[in-house]
Amino acid sequence: MSTHPPVHAILLAAGDGKRLGYPKAALQVGGKWMLPELVRNLRMGGASRVSLVLSSLALDAIADLGLPEADDEVIHAHPELGRTSSLQAALPLVQAGHALLIHNCDIPLLRPEVVHRLIQGWCKMPEADATLARPVTAGGRGGHPLLVGCDLVSEIAELAPDQPLRDLLRRHQNSILDIKIADDPGPFLDVDTREQLDLIESLLKP
Repeated sequence: MSTHPPVHAILLAAGDGKRLGYPKAALQVGGKWMLPELVRNLRMGGASRVSLVLSSLALDAIADLGLPEADDEVIHAHPELGRTSSLQAALPLVQAGHALLIHNCDIPLLRPEVVHRLIQGWCKMPEADATLARPVTAGGRGGHPLLVGCDLVSEIAELAPDQPLRDLLRRHQNSILDIKIADDPGPFLDVDTREQLDLIESLLKP
Protein backbone atom coordinates (compact mmCIF):
# COMPACT_ATOMS: atom_id res chain seq x y z
CA MET A 1 0.00 0.00 0.00
CA SER A 2 1.23 3.52 -0.83
CA THR A 3 2.59 5.44 2.13
CA HIS A 4 2.05 8.85 0.55
CA PRO A 5 -0.57 10.69 -1.52
CA PRO A 6 -0.55 9.74 -5.22
CA VAL A 7 2.07 11.57 -7.26
CA HIS A 8 1.34 12.32 -10.94
CA ALA A 9 4.44 13.03 -13.03
CA ILE A 10 4.43 15.29 -16.08
CA LEU A 11 7.42 14.91 -18.38
CA LEU A 12 7.93 17.93 -20.63
CA ALA A 13 9.28 16.99 -24.07
CA ALA A 14 7.83 19.55 -26.49
CA GLY A 15 11.02 21.59 -26.96
CA ASP A 16 12.19 22.05 -30.53
CA GLY A 17 15.86 21.79 -29.55
CA LYS A 18 17.08 24.50 -31.91
CA ARG A 19 20.50 24.72 -30.26
CA LEU A 20 20.74 20.92 -30.11
CA GLY A 21 19.77 20.50 -33.75
CA TYR A 22 16.68 18.30 -33.26
CA PRO A 23 13.67 18.04 -30.89
CA LYS A 24 14.72 17.18 -27.36
CA ALA A 25 12.22 14.30 -27.19
CA ALA A 26 14.57 12.39 -29.50
CA LEU A 27 17.61 12.91 -27.25
CA GLN A 28 19.96 9.93 -27.08
CA VAL A 29 22.81 9.59 -24.61
CA GLY A 30 25.43 7.00 -25.42
CA GLY A 31 23.16 5.56 -28.10
CA LYS A 32 20.25 5.11 -25.67
CA TRP A 33 16.96 6.92 -26.28
CA MET A 34 16.30 8.72 -23.00
CA LEU A 35 12.56 9.46 -23.15
CA PRO A 36 11.30 5.95 -22.20
CA GLU A 37 14.17 5.73 -19.72
CA LEU A 38 12.93 8.85 -17.97
CA VAL A 39 9.34 7.59 -17.98
CA ARG A 40 10.45 4.34 -16.35
CA ASN A 41 12.65 6.10 -13.81
CA LEU A 42 9.87 8.45 -12.76
CA ARG A 43 7.55 5.47 -12.34
CA MET A 44 10.13 3.36 -10.50
CA GLY A 45 10.85 6.30 -8.21
CA GLY A 46 7.24 6.46 -7.06
CA ALA A 47 5.10 8.30 -9.63
CA SER A 48 1.70 6.65 -9.88
CA ARG A 49 1.10 8.03 -13.38
CA VAL A 50 3.35 9.59 -16.00
CA SER A 51 2.01 12.00 -18.62
CA LEU A 52 4.21 13.07 -21.52
CA VAL A 53 3.86 16.41 -23.30
CA LEU A 54 5.05 16.47 -26.93
CA SER A 55 4.74 18.83 -29.87
CA SER A 56 3.85 17.67 -33.38
CA LEU A 57 7.49 18.19 -34.31
CA ALA A 58 8.65 16.09 -31.37
CA LEU A 59 6.14 13.35 -32.21
CA ASP A 60 7.54 13.16 -35.76
CA ALA A 61 11.11 13.08 -34.43
CA ILE A 62 10.47 10.01 -32.25
CA ALA A 63 8.24 8.15 -34.71
CA ASP A 64 10.92 5.59 -35.56
CA LEU A 65 12.42 5.27 -32.07
CA GLY A 66 9.70 3.21 -30.39
CA LEU A 67 7.14 3.83 -27.66
CA PRO A 68 7.85 6.29 -24.84
CA GLU A 69 5.76 4.08 -22.51
CA ALA A 70 3.98 6.95 -20.75
CA ASP A 71 0.43 6.53 -19.44
CA ASP A 72 -0.74 9.57 -21.42
CA GLU A 73 0.59 11.59 -24.33
CA VAL A 74 -0.52 15.18 -24.78
CA ILE A 75 0.26 16.89 -28.08
CA HIS A 76 0.71 20.59 -27.36
CA ALA A 77 -0.16 22.71 -30.37
CA HIS A 78 1.75 25.84 -29.33
CA PRO A 79 4.89 24.99 -27.31
CA GLU A 80 6.43 28.25 -28.54
CA LEU A 81 4.23 30.05 -25.99
CA GLY A 82 6.54 28.86 -23.21
CA ARG A 83 7.50 25.84 -21.14
CA THR A 84 4.79 26.56 -18.59
CA SER A 85 2.22 26.39 -21.39
CA SER A 86 3.35 22.81 -22.06
CA LEU A 87 2.85 21.98 -18.40
CA GLN A 88 -0.58 23.60 -18.43
CA ALA A 89 -1.57 21.47 -21.44
CA ALA A 90 -1.30 18.32 -19.32
CA LEU A 91 -2.61 19.81 -16.08
CA PRO A 92 -6.25 18.69 -16.64
CA LEU A 93 -5.03 15.06 -16.41
CA VAL A 94 -3.93 15.55 -12.80
CA GLN A 95 -6.68 14.40 -10.44
CA ALA A 96 -7.67 16.36 -7.36
CA GLY A 97 -5.71 15.25 -4.31
CA HIS A 98 -2.68 14.21 -6.38
CA ALA A 99 0.70 15.85 -5.98
CA LEU A 100 2.58 16.79 -9.15
CA LEU A 101 6.12 15.88 -10.16
CA ILE A 102 7.50 18.02 -13.00
CA HIS A 103 10.53 17.00 -15.03
CA ASN A 104 12.12 18.15 -18.29
CA CYS A 105 13.34 15.64 -20.87
CA ASP A 106 16.54 17.65 -21.39
CA ILE A 107 17.68 16.58 -17.92
CA PRO A 108 18.20 12.97 -19.01
CA LEU A 109 20.22 11.37 -16.22
CA LEU A 110 17.51 11.33 -13.56
CA ARG A 111 17.66 8.12 -11.53
CA PRO A 112 14.72 6.51 -9.69
CA GLU A 113 16.61 6.76 -6.42
CA VAL A 114 16.51 10.56 -6.59
CA VAL A 115 12.77 10.54 -7.32
CA HIS A 116 12.23 8.19 -4.39
CA ARG A 117 14.26 10.35 -2.00
CA LEU A 118 12.36 13.43 -3.11
CA ILE A 119 8.93 11.85 -2.62
CA GLN A 120 9.83 10.23 0.70
CA GLY A 121 11.27 13.45 2.09
CA TRP A 122 8.25 15.43 0.93
CA CYS A 123 5.64 13.06 2.34
CA LYS A 124 7.19 13.30 5.82
CA MET A 125 6.50 17.03 5.96
CA PRO A 126 3.73 18.06 8.41
CA GLU A 127 2.03 20.10 5.65
CA ALA A 128 3.11 18.11 2.60
CA ASP A 129 0.07 19.15 0.55
CA ALA A 130 1.25 22.77 0.69
CA THR A 131 4.96 21.99 0.25
CA LEU A 132 7.24 22.23 -2.79
CA ALA A 133 10.23 19.87 -2.88
CA ARG A 134 13.29 19.86 -5.11
CA PRO A 135 16.76 18.32 -5.24
CA VAL A 136 19.62 20.70 -4.52
CA THR A 137 23.38 20.40 -4.77
CA ALA A 138 25.55 20.52 -1.66
CA GLY A 139 25.95 24.22 -2.44
CA GLY A 140 22.19 24.78 -2.62
CA ARG A 141 21.65 25.02 -6.38
CA GLY A 142 18.24 23.73 -7.36
CA GLY A 143 17.63 20.93 -9.83
CA HIS A 144 14.82 18.76 -11.17
CA PRO A 145 12.30 17.30 -10.79
CA LEU A 146 10.10 19.72 -8.86
CA LEU A 147 7.43 18.20 -6.62
CA VAL A 148 4.33 20.32 -6.05
CA GLY A 149 1.97 19.46 -3.18
CA CYS A 150 -1.65 18.95 -4.22
CA ASP A 151 -2.85 22.20 -2.61
CA LEU A 152 -0.54 24.20 -4.89
CA VAL A 153 -1.13 22.40 -8.21
CA SER A 154 -4.04 24.65 -9.18
CA GLU A 155 -1.78 27.72 -8.99
CA ILE A 156 0.15 26.47 -12.04
CA ALA A 157 -2.94 27.05 -14.16
CA GLU A 158 -2.91 30.71 -13.08
CA LEU A 159 0.63 31.36 -14.35
CA ALA A 160 1.22 33.06 -17.69
CA PRO A 161 2.22 30.58 -20.45
CA ASP A 162 5.79 31.91 -20.50
CA GLN A 163 6.06 32.52 -16.75
CA PRO A 164 8.84 30.47 -15.13
CA LEU A 165 8.03 28.01 -12.36
CA ARG A 166 10.57 29.77 -10.16
CA ASP A 167 7.85 32.41 -9.66
CA LEU A 168 5.81 29.72 -7.91
CA LEU A 169 8.83 28.93 -5.76
CA ARG A 170 9.26 32.60 -4.89
CA ARG A 171 5.60 32.85 -3.94
CA HIS A 172 5.98 29.92 -1.53
CA GLN A 173 9.61 30.36 -0.51
CA ASN A 174 8.80 29.43 3.10
CA SER A 175 7.27 26.14 1.99
CA ILE A 176 10.19 24.71 0.00
CA LEU A 177 11.85 21.46 1.03
CA ASP A 178 15.39 21.16 -0.33
CA ILE A 179 16.61 17.58 -0.62
CA LYS A 180 20.40 17.57 -0.83
CA ILE A 181 21.73 15.25 -3.53
CA ALA A 182 25.50 15.29 -3.15
CA ASP A 183 26.28 11.94 -4.75
CA ASP A 184 24.49 12.22 -8.11
CA PRO A 185 24.87 15.03 -10.68
CA GLY A 186 21.92 13.77 -12.75
CA PRO A 187 19.24 16.21 -11.47
CA PHE A 188 21.47 19.17 -12.33
CA LEU A 189 22.81 18.33 -15.80
CA ASP A 190 20.72 19.61 -18.69
CA VAL A 191 21.31 19.25 -22.41
CA ASP A 192 20.64 22.31 -24.54
CA THR A 193 23.57 22.03 -26.94
CA ARG A 194 25.68 19.35 -28.60
CA GLU A 195 28.60 20.46 -26.42
CA GLN A 196 26.61 19.72 -23.28
CA LEU A 197 25.63 16.35 -24.70
CA ASP A 198 29.29 15.57 -25.40
CA LEU A 199 30.13 16.52 -21.82
CA ILE A 200 27.48 14.24 -20.35
CA GLU A 201 28.51 11.35 -22.55
CA SER A 202 32.14 11.84 -21.50
CA LEU A 203 31.11 11.66 -17.84
CA LEU A 204 29.41 8.31 -18.46
CA LYS A 205 32.44 6.68 -20.05
CA PRO A 206 34.12 4.07 -17.82
